[in-house]
Amino acid sequence: MMNNYLVCPEFPAGTSVISIVSHPPEIHPGTSVRIVNPWIGNLCAVQLPDGMIHRWFACFELRPENACSSNPLIPGSYATVINSTGHGKPPHVEVGTIVRIVKCIPTIFYDVILSNGEYHRWLAEFELAKPI
Repeated sequence: MMNNYLVCPEFPAGTSVISIVSHPPEIHPGTSVRIVNPWIGNLCAVQLPDGMIHRWFACFELRPENACSSNPLIPGSYATVINSTGHGKPPHVEVGTIVRIVKCIPTIFYDVILSNGEYHRWLAEFELAKPI
């Protein structure tokens, strides 16, 4: 279920913005990126099998282990990664990895191009700012 306040992305495709957070190892506060596309949906922080936390996977990159539930991507539930494009080279998390959902946030988010030309998923709108 989406909240009605998520109506219009702040940054259109092609806009240059800066990150105000770390997404190690590629992105640190102040890293300049170019918006590829805005998206509206749920971003999920997940716990990997080794206990590390990875953010973010879009809900459409995860297949719930309990697909019969009315809300299958809730904290504590499990999901399988079905797409790892843009999550590092090589990907930080392989397709087929079973992860535990830590938190899902309805938000506007973006896929971006780094200054070195590398494609990256995802940065939430609240993690980005216009350069000053």
